[in-house]
Amino acid sequence: MKSIYLYWIGAIVCCSVMGARGKSSSDTLVMSRAEAEAVFLQRNLQLLVGRLGIDEAKAKVIQARLWPNPTLSIGEVNLWSNAGAEALGRLFGTRGNHAQVAVDMEQLIQTAGKRKKLIAIEETGAAIAEQDFEDLLRSLKVEFRSQLAQLYSMQQRMGVYQQVLSQLQRLLRGYQRQVEQGNVSRSEYMRLKASEVELMKAVDDIRRENGVAQRTLKTLMGITPQETLVLADDRPPEIPIAATQLLDAGTVQEWAQTHSAELAALQLGTIHAEQELSYERAQRVPDITLNANYDRGGNIMRDFVGVGVSVDLPFFHRNQGNIKAAQFRLEQSRLRTEHKKNEVAGMAIQAWKDLLATIARKEHVGAQYDGDMDKLLAGYHNSFAQRHISLLEYLDFLEAYLTTKDTLLDTDTELLTQYEVLRYHVGNQLP
Repeated sequence: MKSIYLYWIGAIVCCSVMGARGKSSSDTLVMSRAEAEAVFLQRNLQLLVGRLGIDEAKAKVIQARLWPNPTLSIGEVNLWSNAGAEALGRLFGTRGNHAQVAVDMEQLIQTAGKRKKLIAIEETGAAIAEQDFEDLLRSLKVEFRSQLAQLYSMQQRMGVYQQVLSQLQRLLRGYQRQVEQGNVSRSEYMRLKASEVELMKAVDDIRRENGVAQRTLKTLMGITPQETLVLADDRPPEIPIAATQLLDAGTVQEWAQTHSAELAALQLGTIHAEQELSYERAQRVPDITLNANYDRGGNIMRDFVGVGVSVDLPFFHRNQGNIKAAQFRLEQSRLRTEHKKNEVAGMAIQAWKDLLATIARKEHVGAQYDGDMDKLLAGYHNSFAQRHISLLEYLDFLEAYLTTKDTLLDTDTELLTQYEVLRYHVGNQLP
C-alpha cells in the first residue's frame, strides 16, 4: 500500500514538474520542498536498493519455510536380456520380460526443531533489513534536507549579493560621469570599482557553492545533471522551537535509546545471534532419513518392497566448532549493542544542545534585525548617493551588511540541519 502511495505521489510531482518547466526554461525545475522530497523518496537509487534488500530478506523466509524435497533413485536397470534370465513378466507392451529395476525413495526429516529455528533466523533477518532501511531512510533524509537548506541559503545569498552589486554598479556609472566632469576624485572611483570586483568574485563563489548543492541534490533525487533545481519556497520551513526548548536530557536519551533505528537493528542482531546459537546446538542432533524401496528381480523375491531409516552417528563431529563460533558472535553482538546504546544517547543529547545553542543565538538577534538591516542599507545607499556620508562609511556598512546577511542565513541553515540531525536520533518523536 505504501509503495502505491509513493508511486502516485511521484506521478503527481512529475506532472507538477512538467508544468513548472512550461513556465521556465527547459532545463530548470522549479519545485517546492515537499515536491522535491516526494521525488527523492520515489527515485533515490539507494532507497530503491534498500527496498530490494527487504524483499530479498523476505524471500529467504519463504525459502526457509519449504520442506526438503524427497529423493527418487532408479537403478539396476538392464537394457538387454541376460542369458538364462528369469522371465519376470512384461513391464509395458511386449517389453521388459527380463528387465530388472530398483526404485528408492528417500525423505529427510529434520530433528530438534531445526526448520522452525531456521525460519526464526530468517524472520529476524527480515526485521533487521527493515530497520537497516529505516536507518538509511533517516540518514538520507538528513542529507537531503540539509542540502535543501544549503540550496535555499545559496539562492537567498545570491539574491542579496546581486542586489548589492546592482546598486553598486549604478553608483559606479554615476561616479564615472562625475569623474569625467571633475567633481569626484578618481581614487574614490577606483576604490568603489575595487569593491565591485570583490562583489563579483563573491557572486562567483556563491554560484560554485550552489553548484555543489545542486549536484548533491540531483544525485539524491535521481534527476539528470543538466537540469537546474530552483526552490519555489520564499522562506525556510518552521521548526517547533518551543517544543524543543521544553525537552530535557532524560527525555532525549530515552527517545534515542527507544527509537534509534540503528540501535534497533543491533538489538535485533543480538536476537539473531541467539537464534543462530540455538540452531547450531540443534545441529548436534542428527537428522533422520526415511526411505522406501522396490526391487524387481534383484532378490529372492521377484517383487521386493522394503522400508528403512538412516541416521548419522555423532561419534566424532558434534558441531563443536560452529557452536563456539556462534557463542562468540553472540557476545560480540551484545557488546556492540551496549556500546551503541551509550553512543546514540550521547549523540542525541549533543545534537539537542547544539540546536538549543543555535536557537538561543537566533532569538538573541531577534526577528526584526534582518528587516532593519535592509532599511539601513537603503538609507546608507541614498545618503552616499547624496554625498551625506563618506565613501569609507558607506563601504564599511556595506561590508557589515553582507557579513550580517551571511551570518543570518548560516544560522537558519544550521538550525534546519541540527533539527534534522536530532530527528534522526529520536525518530518520529519530533514533527
